[in-house]
Amino acid sequence: MAHAVVDVTARDGRWVATIVSIGLVGATLAPVLRAPDDDGFPLSTFPMFATPQPAQVAMSYARGVTRDGRVRVLSPDHLGTGEVLQAFALIQRAVDRGESARLALCTAIAGRVAADAADAADRDVVEIRLVAGMHDAVDYLAHGAVGREVTWASCDVPRSSRSR
Repeated sequence: MAHAVVDVTARDGRWVATIVSIGLVGATLAPVLRAPDDDGFPLSTFPMFATPQPAQVAMSYARGVTRDGRVRVLSPDHLGTGEVLQAFALIQRAVDRGESARLALCTAIAGRVAADAADAADRDVVEIRLVAGMHDAVDYLAHGAVGREVTWASCDVPRSSRSR
């Protein structure tokens, strides 16, 4: 009799395992049945990868310019944050708020660049520009091809005669 009880228990355990397995497989396959932009927790459809993205990218950014016109990429620290996405949000907010906000951000960035005299790469930056650009992402990343750009604000980097 004890042996029969073990068989029944083992059989019940297999049924439970089978039902749990079917449920897990179903949950894993559920995102396939949803629309690509219907993202949900805990199983994601990863809509940023599941839907076609435009090749044209429009964004605003800050850049440093040297006396001879060469462009210097500024770090998020120059914008007052250590985070790339926060820097992007700061620029976008200033662009959206208008000319005075753009100029205020430009001036703040210029002050940080001037204060960052230890960084040899930025020592020759004489101007800051807030720029809006429309770029073909593939051409820009693969070939360095710059698209259409518009300067929203520009300001000089304050340099003492000793730091020039």
